[in-house]
Amino acid sequence: MADSHGTLREPPHPLVAALIVALPAGSRVLLVGVGSGRHIPPLLEAGFRVDVLDEESLRTIVDGEQLAGGFDGALTTHALLHGTPGAIAAALGAIGERLRDGAPFHLTLGSTADPRFGVGARIEDGAWAANGGPESGVPHSYFDEAGARVLLVDWDVLTLEQRSAAETAGRWAHQPEELASMVHWFARIARRQAT
Repeated sequence: MADSHGTLREPPHPLVAALIVALPAGSRVLLVGVGSGRHIPPLLEAGFRVDVLDEESLRTIVDGEQLAGGFDGALTTHALLHGTPGAIAAALGAIGERLRDGAPFHLTLGSTADPRFGVGARIEDGAWAANGGPESGVPHSYFDEAGARVLLVDWDVLTLEQRSAAETAGRWAHQPEELASMVHWFARIARRQAT
């Protein structure tokens, strides 16, 4: 796929592509964790109004910092891989509070099928930090299917698939040999309608 300058770029992450299909042009979308910025061009080209929240800012809204709500959808392909299970649950809650009822949220979670599960310094149950490399000391959480479903219990789970992340994980943060074996949960969830 080429951008407006004729430069080749990667096709959108499958969760980005699915969100583009799920929402109409003009939708207000919260992108959590900008990474290399690779998701912004396809979201803008789809006609979305995109608000970006980096991982540090995510922590501030979890702690009660204000962020206007009313988003039509949300997306993160890496921010919820980082942190402890409790921190990830808190982030899900903070994001959910800023979505309209029924709004889709597409995200990735770490999988216990990933070979990095259980490697490095154990932070707590389900969370480890690498002892070296570019993410040294960064907690990562890993979930089996039952654990992922417990984490997402307050959401309507549309799809939850365990998939190779070899073609989708950030190449700026991982070496090719590490990418080849990565496994993530790809989740498409929606904020539960108020009753």
